[in-house]
Amino acid sequence: MIYCAQRGNKNGSAAVYELLEYAYRVEYGGALPEIKRSFHGKPYFPEYPGVHFSLSHAVTHVLCALSGSPVGCDIESPRELSNRALEYFSSPDELSLFEPLELWVLKESYVKLYGRTIASIRDLRFSREGDAIVLAKGRFSGAPGVTDVTGGPGGPGGPGGPGGPGEGISSECGTQEDRFPASGNRPPVFKLFKICDCRAAACSQSEGLPDSVIFV
Repeated sequence: MIYCAQRGNKNGSAAVYELLEYAYRVEYGGALPEIKRSFHGKPYFPEYPGVHFSLSHAVTHVLCALSGSPVGCDIESPRELSNRALEYFSSPDELSLFEPLELWVLKESYVKLYGRTIASIRDLRFSREGDAIVLAKGRFSGAPGVTDVTGGPGGPGGPGGPGGPGEGISSECGTQEDRFPASGNRPPVFKLFKICDCRAAACSQSEGLPDSVIFV
């Protein structure tokens, strides 16, 4: 599920972790488990490796995605992107299909799925196939900093069930704790959302992304 809330006067990090605590309580019950960060900085629950989450905060809103599969999300408040920024991370073909902020949140959500740095977005290219949003270039091994990973994800996990870190962890990551999602040849699934004046996106390795966001 994907949850969103107004940030108000709170610090962005404090507001988004408060939202995560709320979402976890609604979805799984109980207190928020211990959170650790991977080698690349991606947060995860070491006690419940089958429960994945992603967080994002903007000037006006915060966003939290909770999933049984690796997930990434991003939200941006309305703002103008400079021509220099557009030239850096987008192409004319993309801008004919997406708004600039839509492209930004799509690419950030994909980078967050892998726990990588924002520099990885430069060579990612998105397109549309009917109603579907597809990553036309940069998938898996094609994007700088995104290593090709093979193997299947770990078994079901989370509160009340067994689970383990995904198999096929890239040697670049060092250890399984790095939480690099195992993807094989399965393309990621993307969804775009309009929340008030914000633009948001989520990216997952499963077909289970919701069509709407829960606003709290």
